[in-house]
Amino acid sequence: MLYNTLRRALLGALAALACSGAAEAAPSFTAEETVFFSRTSSMSVQSVVTVPGGFRMYVTSGPYRVLSATCTDQVAWGLESGIRLTTSVVANDVSSITYLSVVASTAVGGGWRMYYVGIDAGGLYRVLSATSTDGLAWGKEQGTRLQNNGGQGFIGSLSGFSVSNTERRLYYVADRDGLNNASRYAVFVATSGDGGLNFGPGTLALSANAYAVSATTMTSGKTRIYYTSPLTGSTTASQVLSATASDGLSFTSESDVRLSTTASVSGFRGLVVLRSTDSFRWRMYTDYIIGGTTETFISHALTRTPVVESFSPAAVDKGRTGVPYTLTGEIFSPTPTVSFVLGASTYNATTVVRADDTSLSGVFDTLNRYQGVYNVAVVNADGRPGFLSNALEIRLPPGSVTMLDNLFRPTKGGTTKATVELFEAGEVTARLYTVDGNLVATLFQGTMPAGQTQFTWNGRTPAGSVVASGVYLLNVVGPNLNTTERVVVVK
Repeated sequence: MLYNTLRRALLGALAALACSGAAEAAPSFTAEETVFFSRTSSMSVQSVVTVPGGFRMYVTSGPYRVLSATCTDQVAWGLESGIRLTTSVVANDVSSITYLSVVASTAVGGGWRMYYVGIDAGGLYRVLSATSTDGLAWGKEQGTRLQNNGGQGFIGSLSGFSVSNTERRLYYVADRDGLNNASRYAVFVATSGDGGLNFGPGTLALSANAYAVSATTMTSGKTRIYYTSPLTGSTTASQVLSATASDGLSFTSESDVRLSTTASVSGFRGLVVLRSTDSFRWRMYTDYIIGGTTETFISHALTRTPVVESFSPAAVDKGRTGVPYTLTGEIFSPTPTVSFVLGASTYNATTVVRADDTSLSGVFDTLNRYQGVYNVAVVNADGRPGFLSNALEIRLPPGSVTMLDNLFRPTKGGTTKATVELFEAGEVTARLYTVDGNLVATLFQGTMPAGQTQFTWNGRTPAGSVVASGVYLLNVVGPNLNTTERVVVVK
């Protein structure tokens, strides 16, 4: 009963973000069912890796042990027996093991390298490492991989990152002042050129206040880091934000929130983001302690709603067919639908070609469509839509007036002919003026259909008199049409 009550509280706390409905610059996450439940307040998710037949999750359990769990679907996790890593009696991690990250080893035989934060008896922080051929039995490596301010400075969450066969990056949270002030925690990055054994000095990657970090590779090749962060004036990491970098070193924050909690949840601790099993979405693992309890939930969330970032062309004339378009964004499933929405009017693109989860193209038409500014929607195969507001304008093409025999002799039976072409039916007025602006005659006034309409003038006034020789001006006003043509009368 307690488990069900707490689980409902957690999912309720996370549901608010999923209902926001606002278009975002990066995908938001929707809270899913709890992964597994622990009766200790110290279990925290740290790293998830792909293994043959599925996935393995590494968690810290208290300050002394690293445990693991496996699954085939990223959802139904089961704890594995045994301890993956623990503190040593006399070593740099004798006090505790706090954070860790597992990445593929560059060794000839393959395997894994685990980076972990060890604290020694004197309270100094170090990033240490261990290796394993099977991900279960780990052996600690000698030496220190990374320190902050000689070990005096706090080092927190780790996220190992493979750049190439030999280059590794380590994203981590540290105090910008080299001490242990949570309000000064930020994301740093260090690089190794020898497979991840020796790292250069860490540099500031993102100055925003961050408590945990997880690095991912976007389809575009950019690096995106997700990080937990407190609200202004708070010390609880109640939101997950994100930032991107083309070089993986200097990041720019993205707008909006990826996931958030409410006051009933103590906040995010561990954070891991990876590709979901369907490859076009992302899955996030986090752990929480429900407020007022000591119960830990390791929960997960999924990016379900597509994000539309750009659409081209921005404007097209009404009446065209086979108009090519390109559309960029994220979380595009196989076989999505591209739709154009104007009020209650919606129609679909003629074709949709999916290059990958971030790029769509195809053709659409504007024949018999309402003119106006449309929102563009991508609707995934599961029916979830993402919108880009005011993305496409369908314009009414300008009308035209073509004159024939506009120099004529009315006394000899001549006439001038005007052909009006419209792309939409509507009210049209054609009036003839002298060059000094006096009205001579109204040649047409009424509804004119789309297409071409012709009318003539025989050079006479409405009373039947032939006008004087000279230059006259024919002004035609109609749907997207306001033009003036010259007419010359010779007696």
